[in-house]
Amino acid sequence: MSKHLNLWQKLNQRQQATLTAIYHADQSTEAAQKEAWLLGSPRESAAVWRNLQYYFEPTSHETLLHRLLRKAGVVDQGLGSTLRVLEGYNLIQCNYDGSELISIKLTTTGRAVVRAGLGESAPKKPPKGQLKPRQWAALVTAYLSGENGIDSGASLGDYAGFSWRWTWLRLVDYYGTDNGLVKEVGYWNKNGQHSTKLVVTQVGMEFYRQQWEHYHALYPDVNAPIPE
Repeated sequence: MSKHLNLWQKLNQRQQATLTAIYHADQSTEAAQKEAWLLGSPRESAAVWRNLQYYFEPTSHETLLHRLLRKAGVVDQGLGSTLRVLEGYNLIQCNYDGSELISIKLTTTGRAVVRAGLGESAPKKPPKGQLKPRQWAALVTAYLSGENGIDSGASLGDYAGFSWRWTWLRLVDYYGTDNGLVKEVGYWNKNGQHSTKLVVTQVGMEFYRQQWEHYHALYPDVNAPIPE
């Protein structure tokens, strides 16, 4: 028996139900964060978004965490003592304002314990070097732009609405600085002003041709035409 499953079995039914509700809130929040990243939103630190809000009086809108705990039937006078037990096992971290519970964060151990108890496996990490959906979509855009390239947007490095930090930089440095899938090129525009554009490299074009079938199957929602 694994140490995480052994710890799960030490918890009583109420403690398991409470921890499971917190876990589901944590996973739902993580899924929402990933969806936002795919749409181009800036990444927040996990230390921020994994800190699940419990208190909701100021807005009268029930938080996800409170709703799941309420549905689990544990929002009562015994909740405080239950949370203290879970904290004692280092499964959660609670934040209070005085005696008022403000938020709860599931620890890495807590996540592993629930997964062991529910018979779930941790999500597998993608193979090293594999492009993420947003990165593949950016490469597709660069590939379709060809020699014309993509002009920079209003924000520095904001090419075609993709983040420089989280998307383009990965493609620029994919095989090292001198062998990226795309590169920045400086030029003088029609108004005599110096500007930059992002252009797919020969390495990038070859990568697209060789990897198209793999990524088309992996990310079918990305509109990536068959390479010529």
